[in-house]
Amino acid sequence: MSVDKLCAQTMEWEDFLERLTADEETSAEQWDELAELHAHPFNLNTATREQLEQLPFLSPVQISHILTYLHTYGPLTDFSELQLVAGVDYETRAMLSLFVVCRPVKEKGAVPFPWREVLRHGRQEAVARVDIPFYYRKGYYTYPPEVLQRYPNRRYLGSRFYHSLRYRLASGERLTAGFTLENDAGEPFFAAGNKGYDYVSAYVLLHDVGPLHTVALGDYRLRFGQGLVVNTRFASGKQTVMDGAGSRGEGITRHASTSEQDYLRGLAVDWQKGGWGLAAFYSFRRQDATLKHGFITALKTDGLHRTRSEMEKKHDVHNQLTGIHLSYDAVRWHIGLTGVYTVFDKVLKPQFYYQQHDPRGRQFAAVGADYRLDLHRWSFAGETAVSGNGAVAALHTLAYRPLTALHLLLLHRHYAKDYEGIFARSFGEGSRVRNEDGLYAGLEWLPGRDLKLTAYTDWFRFPAPRYRVSFPRSKGTEAFVQLVGKCGKKSDWLLRYRYKQRERDVLADRKESAEGPVTVRRHTGKGQWRWQATSACLLKTTLDYVQNGASDKGNEQGYQLTQAIDLKPAAGGWECEAGGGYFHTDGYDTRIYAYERGLLYTYSFPAYEGEGVHGYLWGRYDINSLLTVIVKYVYTGYFDRDRIGSGTQEIEGRNKHDLYIQLKVTF
Repeated sequence: MSVDKLCAQTMEWEDFLERLTADEETSAEQWDELAELHAHPFNLNTATREQLEQLPFLSPVQISHILTYLHTYGPLTDFSELQLVAGVDYETRAMLSLFVVCRPVKEKGAVPFPWREVLRHGRQEAVARVDIPFYYRKGYYTYPPEVLQRYPNRRYLGSRFYHSLRYRLASGERLTAGFTLENDAGEPFFAAGNKGYDYVSAYVLLHDVGPLHTVALGDYRLRFGQGLVVNTRFASGKQTVMDGAGSRGEGITRHASTSEQDYLRGLAVDWQKGGWGLAAFYSFRRQDATLKHGFITALKTDGLHRTRSEMEKKHDVHNQLTGIHLSYDAVRWHIGLTGVYTVFDKVLKPQFYYQQHDPRGRQFAAVGADYRLDLHRWSFAGETAVSGNGAVAALHTLAYRPLTALHLLLLHRHYAKDYEGIFARSFGEGSRVRNEDGLYAGLEWLPGRDLKLTAYTDWFRFPAPRYRVSFPRSKGTEAFVQLVGKCGKKSDWLLRYRYKQRERDVLADRKESAEGPVTVRRHTGKGQWRWQATSACLLKTTLDYVQNGASDKGNEQGYQLTQAIDLKPAAGGWECEAGGGYFHTDGYDTRIYAYERGLLYTYSFPAYEGEGVHGYLWGRYDINSLLTVIVKYVYTGYFDRDRIGSGTQEIEGRNKHDLYIQLKVTF
C-alpha cells in the first residue's frame, strides 16, 4: 500500500476497500463481486456498458464519456490517456486501475473461439482455505447420550474447522467456468446426510456464442433496472450510491462466491443487436426454510447447517423463477421492461406482528419499467414496478455535475408496505424492497487535488410496523460527512462522521408505553492517518468512536484505537502486515466495526464490544509463478468477561486464537 500511489493513477486494493465502504453499510455480497472483478480485470478497450456498470464508483455520465471516447478515438494505448476523458478525475482513474487493463484489440471474428483447446490454453486457478480455531465452543463439547436425546441441538454435527475450495477456468473473456465447495465450522462432512461438502456450487458463463451475447448455466446472478423486480447482486449503500446512481451492474453474471443466498440456479441467456437486448432466465432452487403445519413461516438465509434443527430446515422448500427483460440502449438513454414470475412448492405464511404485510401465498409476479437519460451534466434514472397484488415500488435519481469536481445527487424511493418483490433488492434503509419511503440528498466535491469531501442526508419513513417497531409510520434520519486528504507526498488522512436517528419500541415485549416510541440516536466517528515511512513500509493509525443514546436506556459509548504496519519490499515476492488495538465499549449497541486485512475473496469486517485487545499478523508469499500462500493469525482477548459468546457458540475463557491458511494455485 503506497501513499505515493494516491497521487498517481493506481491504487492498492486494500486502500480501495477501506475508503469506499462506510462502517455499517458494507455488504459481503458487494465485496465478493468486487474481489472477483479485481482478481480478473477486463480489457478497457473492449469494455461494454454492462461491464463498466459493475463498478460502483462510476456514474452513468462517466461511463458514457469513456465509451464515447473509445468510439471516437479508438483503443487506449496507455492508461494515462484517461486524463483526456471529460469527468474522469484522478481518484476515479486510480480506482479504475484496480479492475481494468489496456490491451490491444483483436478484430472481432478474426480468431474463432477455441472450443477444443480451452483446457490447453485457458487460465486455471484453484484456491483452498482452512480456518483453525485454537479453542472449543460449547457446540463441540461431548455430552452424555441422555443429554443429547433431550437436547439434540446442544452439539454440532461436524468439526470445528472451516474449509473451502474454489476453482476457476477462463479462456479470454469469452468463457469462464468453475465450482465452489464449502463447509462452515460445525457442519457435517460426509456425515449426517451430507454427501461431502455442505455447499456445492458450479457455473459456466459464455460470451458471444453465435447470436447470443451471454449464456449462464448453473449458478448465476442477475440484476435489471434499479433492482425493484429482480436483483440477486449487491445493492448500493448510501455512500457508494453517490457515484453509481442509475448504473449498477445490469445483466447476467456468474455466482462464484461462498455466499449461500441471493443467487439463481438454472439457465439465463442474453441476446443483443443494434441497441436492442432480450434476456430470458429460469431458475429452480431448493431453499432452507422454517415450516409450521406445512406452511413456510420464514426463509432461512444464513446457510448454516450445524445442528439437527438446522439440518431439518435444509432444502425444505422448492422455488422456481422465470422471467424476461427487454431493453433498448442508445448512447445517452436507455429503456427496459422486466417481468418475473416465481412459485414455491409450499405456501408462505409469516406469523410475526411485523410481517403482517409480507408476501403470502405460493405464486408471485412483478413487472417493472426502468429508464435512464444522460445529458451533458445531468443524469436521470429510475424504475417503477408493480407486483401481482397491485402494490407499487418506485425509485428515481437525479444527478448533476455543475463542475468536474462537484457531483450532486437527489434520490427518492417509494416502496409500498405490501409490495411483493421476492427477489427484489435495491437502495434503502431496510433490507428488502418493501414498506419504505425516503428522500436522499448527497454531494461529492474535490476542492483540490489533495482533498475530497463526501456528504449526504437521508430521510426515511416506514408506513407499517417493523421488527422492534410495533407501531406504524416510524421515521428516521441519517447524516454523513467524510473528508479525505493528503499531507505532502508521504502521508494522507481520513475523517468520517455519521449520525443516525430512528424510532423503536420502548419495552422489550415490543409494546408501546404510555410515553410513545423511543428515539434512538447514534453517533459514529472515525479518524485515520497513514504515513509512508519508507518505500516498503506503511504505518496506519485509526481511532473509532461510537455513542448510542435512547431515552429508556441513557447514553452509552465506545472507542477503539488501532495501529497497523505493512511491509512490502520491491523484490522478494512477499508482503506482511501486523496490526492490533484496544477497544472499550459500554455494550453491544456501541460495538465498533473495523476493517481488517483478510484472505483472498473473504469479507473481514469484525465487530468488537466490551473491553479488550485484538491483534493480527498477515503474510503472503509467492513461492513461484504458480503457487501463492497466505496466512493470517488473529488474537482477541477480553478484560471484562470469563466467557466469550453464548449458547453453542460460547467459549470458556477470555482469549481466542485463530489461524487462517489459504493456498492459491494458478496454471
